[in-house]
Amino acid sequence: GQRHAGDTGLAIDYVRMPSNKMFERVNAEFAAGKLDADYADLTDLAMIRDWVSRGILAKHKVPWHDRIAAEIKHPDGYWYYIARPIMVIGVNTAEVAEKDAPQSWKDTLDPKWKGKIGMQSIENGGSAFGAQAFLRITLGDGAWPMLALNEPRLYSSVSTVLTDLVRGRIGVAYLDASSVATQIAAGAPLKMVFPSEGVVGFGVFGHVTSSAPRPNAGRLWINYVTSKRGSTAMTASGAYGTHPDAPPPAAARYTFPSADKVWTIA
Repeated sequence: GQRHAGDTGLAIDYVRMPSNKMFERVNAEFAAGKLDADYADLTDLAMIRDWVSRGILAKHKVPWHDRIAAEIKHPDGYWYYIARPIMVIGVNTAEVAEKDAPQSWKDTLDPKWKGKIGMQSIENGGSAFGAQAFLRITLGDGAWPMLALNEPRLYSSVSTVLTDLVRGRIGVAYLDASSVATQIAAGAPLKMVFPSEGVVGFGVFGHVTSSAPRPNAGRLWINYVTSKRGSTAMTASGAYGTHPDAPPPAAARYTFPSADKVWTIA
């Protein structure tokens, strides 16, 4: 697709796909000497670290590098969180009565949701892996077997989970807040639940590539998205920004928890 980023003046051609597929594509193109992207990102830190080890990402410290928390940046400037979306429970209010809606992650393990709950497959990494890790850490080793007994519908991407939730093919889903908020704003019969055990954050990690044909554009982009202005723009979609002076997210008139209430896998 193509998008014009007004604040930077950049015209952006972009490719979007699940992290595991993006990881494979970038690796293959880089190995063949054909990686034409100026910037690349993923939602899986292990994969980002692999890119650093392969020399795919360039070293560049943004101007406010020292102000960014240590856990959301590479110490030498090889990657940054550009956003921290959170996973919530999405509910189709046309299919699920208010009194029946889950209020916690534990509630989603109730047998009444058998065949009625959807989520990305854990093999997609990033958000899916983070959500499942949080379930196991918070609810114990029995969480996964209980979830399996409910025969959840597994999907290859967020978009297909969201589509089936909006259409009522499933009543409940593990989804990122940004996707749910976008559909609420469009009039879909959805609501998001911030589970009582806490919300799960997952990183979108990105940086300039070492093969960038337009490195200045790549550096301009990473500088912008980690700045206070860029980070504040991120919050409008329901994700937490990188810069410490950015406010908490605001989307679909929901009050989001403060950043210190968000669990992020390390």
